[in-house]
Amino acid sequence: MPRPVRRSAALAPLLAAALTAALVPPATAAPAAPRTGLPSYISALSSVRYDGADDDLLTAGLGFSGLRAAAPPAPADPDRPTAAELRRQAIWASAGLFAGSGGGLGRLYGPNVDRGRPVPGDGKVAGVEYRAVAGSGSHSVSFVVQVPDDFDRSRPCVVAAPASGLGGVYNMVGTAGAWGLHRRCAVAYTDKGMGPAFDDLHSGTVMAYDGTTGPRAQTADRAAFDAGLSDAERARFDAERPYRVAYKMAHAKTNPQATWGRDVLRSVELALALLDRDWRRGAPRAGYTPATTTVIATGVSNGGGAAVAAGEDDRGGLIDAVVASEPQMNLAPLNGIRVTQGGRAVPAAGLPLIRYGSLASLLQPCAALTEPTAPGYSSLDTAAAHRRCAALVGDDPRLISRRDAKRAGPEGLPRLAQEALVRAGYQPQSSYLQLAHYDPQTPASYAMSFARASVADSLCGYGWARTDASGSPVPYRTAELAAAFGTSSGRAPAPGVLIDENSPGGPVADTKSQGPDGRHDYNLRGESCVYRLAFDTAREPEWAARLAEGLDATRRTGDLHGKPALIVHGRDDTRVPVNHSSRPYLGLNSRAQHGAGTVAYVEVTNAHHFDSTAPGYDNRYVPLGYYYQQALDLMWQRLDGRGQLPPSQVVRTVPRGGEPGHAPDLTPANVPDIADRPAAGDRVRITDGTVRIPG
Repeated sequence: MPRPVRRSAALAPLLAAALTAALVPPATAAPAAPRTGLPSYISALSSVRYDGADDDLLTAGLGFSGLRAAAPPAPADPDRPTAAELRRQAIWASAGLFAGSGGGLGRLYGPNVDRGRPVPGDGKVAGVEYRAVAGSGSHSVSFVVQVPDDFDRSRPCVVAAPASGLGGVYNMVGTAGAWGLHRRCAVAYTDKGMGPAFDDLHSGTVMAYDGTTGPRAQTADRAAFDAGLSDAERARFDAERPYRVAYKMAHAKTNPQATWGRDVLRSVELALALLDRDWRRGAPRAGYTPATTTVIATGVSNGGGAAVAAGEDDRGGLIDAVVASEPQMNLAPLNGIRVTQGGRAVPAAGLPLIRYGSLASLLQPCAALTEPTAPGYSSLDTAAAHRRCAALVGDDPRLISRRDAKRAGPEGLPRLAQEALVRAGYQPQSSYLQLAHYDPQTPASYAMSFARASVADSLCGYGWARTDASGSPVPYRTAELAAAFGTSSGRAPAPGVLIDENSPGGPVADTKSQGPDGRHDYNLRGESCVYRLAFDTAREPEWAARLAEGLDATRRTGDLHGKPALIVHGRDDTRVPVNHSSRPYLGLNSRAQHGAGTVAYVEVTNAHHFDSTAPGYDNRYVPLGYYYQQALDLMWQRLDGRGQLPPSQVVRTVPRGGEPGHAPDLTPANVPDIADRPAAGDRVRITDGTVRIPG
């Protein structure tokens, strides 16, 4: 168990006010807990004790065996699932054990593996779970704090695990949550003010904080999100654009990414206050304070970016360390920080997601034509992709120049599009993954979020809806909306899709949109609009300015105030390219610490953003999740005084090989450990403001 780190007790006055009380008694459900002694921003709090048999913290009563089921546990009434049933579905999805063990999940790493060894029993963890809300409606943030019955009160620890992507509050239970519970830590989760909340503008259905759904008028102050339209505005909007749905991340008009760090810090403050109120028997004499409790902030993708944001925002010594996997971060201007790979300067570094994502969306349908064996190619409309290629030719230096197009000819345009992606900072070998990562709704939704646009603005002609086989919007089924808390990625409830509102034939699914000539073109019009807004060259300067202002509120500077951090990232990441995230952040941190950087960076070859084991991925890639779990172990040892963080390095893995869909099982030989003493040719170094990555 890590030894408590002595540090500032700036937060102690708040937490010292917490009431002293015994452990919550072993009842099935406790009534709403009193607010006394809790942070003032908490507007709602409830708690449940799980006995570790019928239900529990880690597996929601399913056990590891139940988490391996091929389908999520079904509610008794699909139209009216209970909060407990939705929680169970969300926790089932977070573990991912249903994906199979060929890629190592469940054998070499995962919620049922601790320090390389299987966890005995079926994995159920008894304890108390607290659910809390800060703020209300569109401004609300959800928290869950789990405290296992065997919580180590004499040497306490808290793992703060913000959700990845736009996921719900239980999104990290099967990863960081499992890791923390195995170490007898409390775990503090937050949805970062995003999550799967929605507002179906046709039926008036919204989501409550506990994931249940119902009519907006009845849900009232329990709604986690409301589109903010008056009854008249709703009626008018639904008449003009029926069956649309708004969702929290894109349409809350609050730019939640700007407060990720604050939300993670609040989750820790809440955890300490609850521990101090309910778990004082056998606790340190001073209670659970920043000086007595070890805290690790950790996350994946957006959650990794939120953990880093918390480390930067924490100036009171609340957090001891940060561990992040493939963190999505919008960086401050590099101002001289450079990145090289194999001795050569990378073509681009430090762009925010809205910029590299909107540029990639324009290029990917065309570039995909270079990889006919890539996953998803069979669904590519090649004629539309060739039309996209032709549309990219022009005066924009980020796309395809007329001169190069003339030299290459029509058949050479896909290669030029792929080269443009490399110029934009993507790895050359990521060409195989570009089609699978084509996702125009990501930059579109980030544009709306940064610009704080309303759903009624339909920025760049985009909306979301359920559609029929022709792509036309149709009403959601009740069960589809009701299941969103357990099944949604945080966007429009499944099976909702992106809508091109301006298609000449009428609003239609983006995948079926038409250009001015009536032919499918992957909605060049909408994607070009987002691209112009992102690069501040839009025809609508007001929206571009709003977007830029919102983006600037999310910038990361690299200043972790001396905290140790360990970041792991896959070299082939095509969702969050290393050149725009972890690599330059290493340089920013070194500069902020006057050359003595506190970040250790591990770049893993043959790894990308998603640990898919589907055919075409299984034989080419190794799981980054394996290294994320190892990174947490290494930071634990560092905080326990049993070693230092490893030097920054490239870990060279070995793909499983074989034919797609028939790769042999992953073994330790495929995934060598992060080295205490990496070879000189694998060391990542920073000299003279340059982050030097081995080739």
